[in-house]
Amino acid sequence: MKCVVCGKNSERSLCVDCYLKKNRIVEIEDVEVTVCPRCGMFRVSGKWKSVDLLEAVSSEVEKKLRVHPDFKVERVELKVGEKGELLLGGSFWNKDVEEFLEFEIKLKKVLCEKCSREAGGYYECIVQLRADRELEKSEIDEVNRIVLETIEKAKEDTKAFISKVVERREGIDYYIGGRNIGRKISKSIVEKFGGKITESKKIAGRKDGRDIYRFTYSVRLPAYRKGDIVSSENKIVVVTNPKLKKGLTLPELKNVNLKDARVVVRRENIEEGIIVNCDKYGMEVMRLSTGEVVTVERIKELKVGDRVKIFEVEKKHYAFPEKL
Repeated sequence: MKCVVCGKNSERSLCVDCYLKKNRIVEIEDVEVTVCPRCGMFRVSGKWKSVDLLEAVSSEVEKKLRVHPDFKVERVELKVGEKGELLLGGSFWNKDVEEFLEFEIKLKKVLCEKCSREAGGYYECIVQLRADRELEKSEIDEVNRIVLETIEKAKEDTKAFISKVVERREGIDYYIGGRNIGRKISKSIVEKFGGKITESKKIAGRKDGRDIYRFTYSVRLPAYRKGDIVSSENKIVVVTNPKLKKGLTLPELKNVNLKDARVVVRRENIEEGIIVNCDKYGMEVMRLSTGEVVTVERIKELKVGDRVKIFEVEKKHYAFPEKL
């Protein structure tokens, strides 16, 4: 058989070259992608996703591209700029071919569900940060980091956002879009600092005949911190790990688990001293701030000249090594 146009031998009425001159084996329509103007996420396959423009356009190209069934595509190159550029390489009727296409990219701006909820002040739970003491700046900074990191990891979750943060005299309240995100944040705080979580809920309204609840996760940090002095089971103990409830008894320096621990001296009220004399039963320690010398029970591990921490409980002085 010969090609009816050029007369070359061909298996069809048109040879591959003449067919390609008269016909397009790939076609594409203009592509429209939906983007949230607030957070920059794109709607891909019906879902809001944290992807770049190239990936969002690629998803739509798959829907808009029409390819001749005899074109065996082996290579695809997509570029996005002011316009989209698509290069397809492969074989058509046993001939190596490349097809280049340009297409318009239209951006449709729509506020995503997440941003819409956030802008409207929506929240399903409150994470309350509390402690039976003043919260430290370092603790608040770390909790803020945990909150932001948890939300960032779940950024495609339509409820992963903070509606507002309220500083109160008793602590800080984080208003969180989704209950599950709030629960994760609460657990992460306790994993970091120790403490306990108390969960409660109240009715916030009704929808489709069902009660809608708002949840509160009250996260209470331990009353004591590392370096605080507590009374536990009639022992004076320096706290070494508040998360695991661990400490060292004084003067024995014995590891113990804290039970019903009560703070007797805050770490910021502990003074520095130096041992000036020792005998079998006691040590004389000089306060570096005043030069006053006080007597404490002997700690075997210490000797004259060692620096220590000293404090007083019920008119009795205690000391422990400067570095535990």
